[in-house]
Amino acid sequence: MMGTGMWFWPILLAGLGYIVWYSFRPRGHRYIHENPVEVARMRLAKGEITVEEFESIRKAVKP
Repeated sequence: MMGTGMWFWPILLAGLGYIVWYSFRPRGHRYIHENPVEVARMRLAKGEITVEEFESIRKAVKP
């Protein structure tokens, strides 16, 4: 009887630790390795920015 309860707390703490880790992990950082023009192109495709805004971004970051 005592052996079953001995495993309850470690498993419960591990489960809670996983939930906390999963809820605080970084998300939405998929643009880190892309250049600004690619990010702007994706935003244009999604409709987040207009063609004029895309062109101004492209001209601003062009070397």
